[in-house]
Amino acid sequence: MLVKRSIGVAIVLFWCLMNVLLIKRQHWASPPPITLRSTEKITERIEELWGVFYRGDKIGYASQIIDPKPQGYRIRDQSVLRLQLLGTTQTATTQLETEVDQEWALQNFNFDLQSNDVRFKARGHVTPGKLSLEVESAGHTTKKEIALKQRPYLLAALKPYVITQQLEPGKQHYFSTFDPATLSQQVTAVTIEGRERLRIGTQLEPVIRIRQQFKGISVVSWVDGSGRTLKEETPSGLSLIRQSPEEARRLSDSRSVQHFLKLKLSGFDLSKFPLHGGRQQLNGDRLAISREEFNPIRSIAIPVQDRRLSPFLQATPFVQSDHPSIHALAQQITAGEKDARQAALRIKDWVFKEIAKEPTVSIPNALEVLRTKRGDCNEHTVLFNALARAAGIPAKTAVGIVYLDGAFYYHAWSEVWLGEWISLDSVLNQFPADVTHIKFLEGEIDQQIDILQLIGNLKIQVIEAS
Repeated sequence: MLVKRSIGVAIVLFWCLMNVLLIKRQHWASPPPITLRSTEKITERIEELWGVFYRGDKIGYASQIIDPKPQGYRIRDQSVLRLQLLGTTQTATTQLETEVDQEWALQNFNFDLQSNDVRFKARGHVTPGKLSLEVESAGHTTKKEIALKQRPYLLAALKPYVITQQLEPGKQHYFSTFDPATLSQQVTAVTIEGRERLRIGTQLEPVIRIRQQFKGISVVSWVDGSGRTLKEETPSGLSLIRQSPEEARRLSDSRSVQHFLKLKLSGFDLSKFPLHGGRQQLNGDRLAISREEFNPIRSIAIPVQDRRLSPFLQATPFVQSDHPSIHALAQQITAGEKDARQAALRIKDWVFKEIAKEPTVSIPNALEVLRTKRGDCNEHTVLFNALARAAGIPAKTAVGIVYLDGAFYYHAWSEVWLGEWISLDSVLNQFPADVTHIKFLEGEIDQQIDILQLIGNLKIQVIEAS
């Protein structure tokens, strides 16, 4: 089953990416001495911009501004990331504003994360012996206090502090740090590993190599004598590289949508599956799939009254569209909307946002999914279908495979009647569903059992994609 990555993990990823990144410990040969004069205090504004990369592909950018003030510094960090999650592109932005004293210890901070799915804010203020916090998430505000044995550093302020202290090379130095994204304290070990030259573009720059370690995470940063970060790397493929403002903010368009896919299928009896129809056209062992181009003007009004579509409006033992809880929720989500397309999109968005993406061993039924608010593709689909039917939109389940992260996986999604059948995926948040959704069957659990014939037998060859 397809599982959405935890949004909690995503938050930590954004934060780590903006401040520190992972890298394996390597054995470095002692470099020849390089003259690099470190400053004792930052007296002028520092502005930095980095491109953010994952395995060589640019996924965003990050920036930092440090402004000296009479009794310390003001630091502003920002990042913009485009992440591929379950086949969809989501843009996440983070902002951090913090004030630190002359020793770079935390005084106060204001952290904000926004993405397609989440809005998270955290504010904090340090007073003697405690950190007072105010957290906003899911429309709810929580206040708490954390006892402090010593004033912590934010990771965003740790490197500038380290570079101004001229710490003893090769020795681990320990700092109490605080992470606004997870609201947790940790001890961070910092090691000055040496001095070397680093090529950035066409320039060969003298740098100090710094390693930071906390909670099993290790990061190597290359920093100049003024505390400016030139580069950071991670073993997972994440990295930051200093770029000009124009380069850093230049992001390629999101992955283009494919409109056509042609495959060669083998390894099973094609005649046992209804592969031909709608957006799928079968010719021998060649299957062509075209993405629907649905014109909103052609959408119909709800509730749909056509008797020929009544099987796709009725309640079933698994799609309990007539239950009061399902019916009331459908009315709440659609809020009087009479356009079938708009109502279907509202229901899709609600299911995508409210149902956690988790693998589930069950016989999916809408009421149980509504109660637990979690599940995989089957649970998302059965709840969407129940809500759509309760709103007067004919809906059915499509079963087959989808291409994700380099392979085809079993998958289930919906089809809705908007004057014609249109594919819709509430777990991948797609309307219409992309052309890698290959339908082999449709119907509820009793019809889906035939999909087992494909396990270990299905072979797919991509002939054309555009």
